[in-house]
Amino acid sequence: MSDIKNYENDAFLDEDEGIIELDDEDGNVSRFEFVDRAELDGTVYYALIPEVSDDNPEVSAEFVVLKEAEIDGEMMLATVDDDDEYQKVGEMFLERFAELPEMDISDLEELDGANEE
Repeated sequence: MSDIKNYENDAFLDEDEGIIELDDEDGNVSRFEFVDRAELDGTVYYALIPEVSDDNPEVSAEFVVLKEAEIDGEMMLATVDDDDEYQKVGEMFLERFAELPEMDISDLEELDGANEE
């Protein structure tokens, strides 16, 4: 898991692509791919990975954890600033990822072919 800038802004979710655009405190826009969403102790958390693009061609093995938070009366995604909370949530997501069935490249090709039809 990586250390990222604080995100306390509206998130734009492109549901067709599974992409979330976030503005950081400096006004920079970053795009992330949605990986998972889960609730723990009454708070909803998101696992995201940086979007693969021409500017960022590498697939990241690390993921970012953000949480839903009410800020100025609006629900937004925010960073998890508490190290213990971040560790606990990160471990929860790692356990969830470990439960996913393994797929090989032929499985992905089948899924891609089914989406084109």
